[in-house]
Amino acid sequence: MTSIFRHNSISPVTIRHPIVQLFQTPRRPNIFILSIGINPKLQKICGEIDYPIECLTSIIPFLNENVAMISMSILKVEIDAIHNKTKEALDKTYELSMNPPTSRLLPLCLKSCINHYNAILESKQRILNAISMGDANELSMELSHNMEDVFACEEEFNKAKIESPITELNSLLVKIITNSLTIDVNMTNV
Repeated sequence: MTSIFRHNSISPVTIRHPIVQLFQTPRRPNIFILSIGINPKLQKICGEIDYPIECLTSIIPFLNENVAMISMSILKVEIDAIHNKTKEALDKTYELSMNPPTSRLLPLCLKSCINHYNAILESKQRILNAISMGDANELSMELSHNMEDVFACEEEFNKAKIESPITELNSLLVKIITNSLTIDVNMTNV
């Protein structure tokens, strides 16, 4: 069964993904066509946040029959997605640091990013504890710190006037963290 929901951006582009296809034209709002059967509750949660495609594509790989389709459970799955995407960014950063640098400043930027990614990984348990205790302030603070860590990593490259080789990963991390903050805000409403 194919499901459809709309988003209000109007960029003329077509995106193909194994889970989601996005069709955009200047005259029509975005139409997201989900190429697999998606639980309507998950569609509702993801459809109400800032980056619905990233929500679906980051959450679906971690779903199993034990995950309740409520905001708190989805938020926990999104935290797993942040953790795994951060590990991926960390691995990529280590890999880049092993190659001969194209700039003498590149290794310093990468080292800073490694420290920031490690800080994000270290925050996972504090985030899960905040979710379990229903501490929205702590949760928001930890997720905001994670966002700051990603921005700080990118800023290192900007300051050094070097093109970041990990911008795409950092962009996705920011979107997933933003979604987590939005789910957090809506956590008691769904």
